[in-house]
Amino acid sequence: MARLKKRYWIPSFILLIIIIVGLSGWRYWLAFKDEYNLSIDWQGINISWDGLSFAELNIVQPSQLSVTASDVKISWSQLSAKNIDIYWQKADLTNTQAVAKVADDQLQKLDQSTFEPSLISTIIAWLPTNINIEHLTLHQQDSELFNLKVAVVKNQNTLQLNLASNTQDMATLAADISFNQLNSSIEIENGVLTTSLSYFGIEKGSLTLPFSGVLTDKLFTLKSTDKAQVNIEKANFFDDLIIKPLIGKLTLDAVLPIPFKANQVSVKSTLTINKFDGIYKASEFRSALGDINLLFNNNQFTVTTSALTIQQVNIGVIFEKIKLAGSYSASLAAPNKGIVKWQLAQAAIFSGSVYLDKGQLNLAKLPQKFTLRLKKVQLKDIFTKYPAEGLAGEGAIDGVLPITLLPSTKKGTALTEIIIKNGQLVTVNEGFLRFENSALQNYAQANPNMKILTDIIKNFHYTKLSGTVNYANEIAKLGLNIQGNNRDVENGKAVNLNINLEENIAKLLISLQLSDQINEPIRKRIEAYLKRKS
Repeated sequence: MARLKKRYWIPSFILLIIIIVGLSGWRYWLAFKDEYNLSIDWQGINISWDGLSFAELNIVQPSQLSVTASDVKISWSQLSAKNIDIYWQKADLTNTQAVAKVADDQLQKLDQSTFEPSLISTIIAWLPTNINIEHLTLHQQDSELFNLKVAVVKNQNTLQLNLASNTQDMATLAADISFNQLNSSIEIENGVLTTSLSYFGIEKGSLTLPFSGVLTDKLFTLKSTDKAQVNIEKANFFDDLIIKPLIGKLTLDAVLPIPFKANQVSVKSTLTINKFDGIYKASEFRSALGDINLLFNNNQFTVTTSALTIQQVNIGVIFEKIKLAGSYSASLAAPNKGIVKWQLAQAAIFSGSVYLDKGQLNLAKLPQKFTLRLKKVQLKDIFTKYPAEGLAGEGAIDGVLPITLLPSTKKGTALTEIIIKNGQLVTVNEGFLRFENSALQNYAQANPNMKILTDIIKNFHYTKLSGTVNYANEIAKLGLNIQGNNRDVENGKAVNLNINLEENIAKLLISLQLSDQINEPIRKRIEAYLKRKS
């Protein structure tokens, strides 16, 4: 009998320790659930040397939180579950004052409480060696936010975390989490986020972001440890913007306060673009390259670039080899009321160039003025790109177009109107104009007094061409003064021609686009615009 007692003494002692620890944990759990008004029930419980198992386990906080777990197994070495569904309901807003009081009380508790990262060390120590959850699903207001597969392996004081989405929006997250006793901080190392990016209007894309982070009682810092690979094949972020494709690399450095306060968030990132094509409204841009920097701090954001190039922008008129260097700063409360500054803004057009002098605009204080300059724009290229029957010419033109941005409204929507007042055009050197077609010949036959003029402009060599440009309400008015002669008419007598032209620029650009090989999305947008106009 004595031998029997001695034989079972050690396991009995171990069982006693387990019972004491279990009772202590159960007492702590009862105090915790009473404090937060939690209720718990289960089905199919089984207790063995391998631990506890539940067919179903339910934890409920009335009108706010519900957690349902199935096929749960708990032991010293393992925690597993087939499904854990978390249902979160937003507070009922019918009683505004009560809700506001609850919110204020919770915020006050957060401000007064101090987060103790050292608790994480204790939690890590007591966690099982392996944690496996096949489906961890969060629902909010009956909508599924995410569905993840969770795997955690504890290696001494480090957790190897692996998350993977169970939906078609593939995403994986891997990281090593540990507690730094010296700095009282939680450290995240060897983090890698890989996602399909099928969110926010992205139809097909991918992101691979290596990162690290540190969590203290006051701050959470996150930064990329190497350049993230960004690949977006097609995206429609807004109704006006379509991207296809975007290929680049991203660096990220973010600091978030604890407790979270949006006005104290700081984010720095740089996107290095290797290829960027897209459509904005009815304009197409191709082959953008360069670095774009984003700084977000105190609810203010600044986007800068020191050297951004775009191979082509087609708005009906084609701009090529665009070069940009500048910045845009605004607040999140009024993102379209910021300040744009530029050190460089130029493009090639019709074998010449168009550019802006260094300057800035404050879009919150309209009207604002700036000057657009033309240099050596070739008439030959204009007539070649946009031919008119019987019209040809050669020559180079410089120009100065003073542009004013004015506030405007249309159907209750705030807009920015563009006007040009007394813009100037002038030829760089001599050139010629040739205009001869069947309609002009018929006109001369019907009106003999105009025969000399029609003969002159069949081969008119000009010594000076100047003009004025005015634009408002989509209507451009061009006044030209041309001085020269036709050497074959009236012995080359000097002629001074004054010509006034008027054109609806919006309709002209649309007609130019429709006559060109444009993308189908642009064609559909133009057709929809014309349908609304009609």
